[in-house]
This record gives sequence, C-alpha cells and structure tokens, in this order.
Amino acid sequence: MSPYHWDFSTPEQVLGMIGSVLILGAYMLTVTRPEKLAWYCSISLAGGLVLFVVALIYHNLGLIVLEVFWVLINAWGLWRAYRLAG
Repeated sequence: MSPYHWDFSTPEQVLGMIGSVLILGAYMLTVTRPEKLAWYCSISLAGGLVLFVVALIYHNLGLIVLEVFWVLINAWGLWRAYRLAG
C-alpha cells in the first residue's frame, strides 16, 4: 500500500474531515456574508474543537497549537458579535 493512501475508515479521519469542512465552510461564509458573524464563528468554533480532538488523538503538537488559537479566536469573535448585537 502506498504511504499516500487516504483511509477514511477510521473515526479519527472522518472527524478530521468533518472539522475541516466546518471550518472552511464557516470561513467562506464569513468572507461572503459577514452579517451573520455569530453563526459562522459558532460553526468555525465547533470545527476547531473537532480538529483539536483529532490532533490530541494523533499527538500532533503543531495542529494542537493551531486549533487552540483557532478556538480562542473564534470564541472571541463570537463574544464580540453578541456584544455588538446588543
């Protein structure tokens, strides 16, 4: 088997794909429709948390650091959106 074989049969791989889709989809929506910032930050936060769990499972320190900051930034964005909304 090639070392570049993509195996989506493990729960970790499926979770990683779900997290990636959530983050990328939320980012695309934030750029194209910024009026719903709170909703998109929530989606992105959820995706970041999913990828954080996957990074912990695989002991991937680089991804753990990235996802910690991703989650913190989106939590701040979510707080800011709710604060600006009233």
